[in-house]
Amino acid sequence: MSNNNFYTPETVRPLYGEILPAYQEVFAVPPWNEVSKCVDEQLRCDGGLSDVEVGGLCNTCGLCPTQPAYEADELIERFDALGLSRPTAWYAEQNDLGLTMAAVAWKALPSEIATEKYADVPEISDWIVDKLGEEPVMWLDEVFSNRKLKSRGNLQNFGGFVLGLAMMLDCEKVAYRTIEPRMTAVPKRDFGDNAVVMNRRLDVPDRRDFVTIRNIQEVL
Repeated sequence: MSNNNFYTPETVRPLYGEILPAYQEVFAVPPWNEVSKCVDEQLRCDGGLSDVEVGGLCNTCGLCPTQPAYEADELIERFDALGLSRPTAWYAEQNDLGLTMAAVAWKALPSEIATEKYADVPEISDWIVDKLGEEPVMWLDEVFSNRKLKSRGNLQNFGGFVLGLAMMLDCEKVAYRTIEPRMTAVPKRDFGDNAVVMNRRLDVPDRRDFVTIRNIQEVL
């Protein structure tokens, strides 16, 4: 039996016990490989996160990471801060074993998204405003699954849950970034020509692909 639901920041908190370990585990494996915090003073690891286990030796800097990439307290603080600082919505799917996937999205101006999500890529500020305009959009911040409980098909309902989140946040345009190939395939599958995928380094001055979906509430 499956259970798919939308949540406010307040109503999703009881699921943190399942959301946090799922988040930590999925981003520690390919294609993200975010296992520990980079300890190199030059932060040569992308995003300041390393693929080296805590206590292991990094071949790049010769140092040993001491902290996991994502600590539970940090994630709780981050997720709570989202709900307190801006319109935020959650979606989660569960089966008889527990939570199988979750997504969180929030509403913001493109300039605010550039400042918050691309602080390490200052050249993207003008680019993102040029692509998204100056009206608020829905930023699909995180989509992650618990593959131990459901190994495949976790994006089967992508179109439906993205539309539901956009309706909760009253947005007509959605945007997100990704390095996960499936996250660039499913928007075209579910939204057709309304979805635009811009390729990392070729179309986007960044190491991540960039996806936009327009007129979303008119599509499905």
